[in-house]
Amino acid sequence: MSSGFTLSPHLTLQLPESVAAWRAELRHLGVPPVVAVAGSRGKSTVVHLLDAMLAEAGLRTATWTDEGVRILGRKQRGELLPWTRAMKQTASGELDLAVQELDWDTVHAVGLPRAAYPVVGITNLCANSDACLLSDETIRAMRALQTIREATHPEGMLVLNGDDWAVAGGEVEAEPNAILVTLNRDTPLVRSHLRRERLAAWIEEDLLRFGRDGDHQPLLSLADAAITGKGSVGFQTVNTLVAVGLARAVGLEFAPIVGALRSFTTEPERLPGSFNLVAVEGATVIVDRPMAPWFLRQPLRAVGHLPGRRQVRVVGRLDGIADAELTETGRLLGRGGGLIIIHDDVGAAERRELLLHGIAANDLPPVVVHTKSESAALTALLKVLRPDDTVYILADDPRSVLRRLQRAVQQTSQQPTATSTETGSGPDFSESTGAPSAKPR
Repeated sequence: MSSGFTLSPHLTLQLPESVAAWRAELRHLGVPPVVAVAGSRGKSTVVHLLDAMLAEAGLRTATWTDEGVRILGRKQRGELLPWTRAMKQTASGELDLAVQELDWDTVHAVGLPRAAYPVVGITNLCANSDACLLSDETIRAMRALQTIREATHPEGMLVLNGDDWAVAGGEVEAEPNAILVTLNRDTPLVRSHLRRERLAAWIEEDLLRFGRDGDHQPLLSLADAAITGKGSVGFQTVNTLVAVGLARAVGLEFAPIVGALRSFTTEPERLPGSFNLVAVEGATVIVDRPMAPWFLRQPLRAVGHLPGRRQVRVVGRLDGIADAELTETGRLLGRGGGLIIIHDDVGAAERRELLLHGIAANDLPPVVVHTKSESAALTALLKVLRPDDTVYILADDPRSVLRRLQRAVQQTSQQPTATSTETGSGPDFSESTGAPSAKPR
């Protein structure tokens, strides 16, 4: 790598010619070939998508995410010892590079060594929400973000979400080695970045593009990028762009990048609760994790673009969502009517009432049904599921939910005449009176 933070703003960042050239330069600098990925949402998806691109090129990798450590694609027992072994293997050349997920809270608590990472990607921080910026969690994340910037080597590269001002705003103009990603190149920050002949990845005319303002490469149509739902899943499109930027930053050619984009999906095994899509009895079921309302808007918008006549939601404890955010969460989940199945394993009545208050605030509130547990909620869901339903599950235990749904799919496929969605003697929730029927005063 011939450029970094110390470049004059008038000089142009040059990408490494290959991964081998990148590794050779890192050996000269004494820096391990490790890519770090941080962010409030999407970082695990970016790690695995980047790893798929590297594997497509025949490269040997290790990854460390909240799912654990994988070396050459194989899940390892434990985390610290396997990761230490992976670092030794990258140093010796047995592995070509490693990709590490960084968690805001962990970074804030234990810190990072300075100038340790040659390439760092940041998926998002607050989705430009003022309410998010004021939260205690975000204040910690902002401090962690500064630590991560300091942990980036002076000759390193940053790949930043140019649509999130908290990530890319302010200091980015002084960082000629930053690659910005955006859904719209006319975003003021990105437009200014491109005018300086700096690198970016963006969407234009439904094509994913990478390069500079007057010299860019169209990679493929969004319709061919499996994870983006033909471009309708905006947050996954951003994750895709971040992964592309990281791949180019380490010297990967376009061919393996495009090859991975055509086939990569959020596998339930590796990415449980990462907007996993499952077809069950003709219905489309999405399994996700609870998230604050400023992030919830994005997947709900994507769900709204999916085919389906009835919207069904399944929600439980909503771990990680503060009490003050539950009413707005309920309002968002209750949009569009349909059915909401609520379960409460721990009996937090006050939190449930806040959620219900938000659901009832909609002009046409959905039918609401209560169950005692996530398992009971899934049983209820499967009894009333219709082929034209679109179901969005904010799962307490995504792995368990996905296993249950997969069993339902297998049982359906084993029934020779199972083409109907009749539910036998199960309850008919379409006429339930459990819904809040009026807006709160």
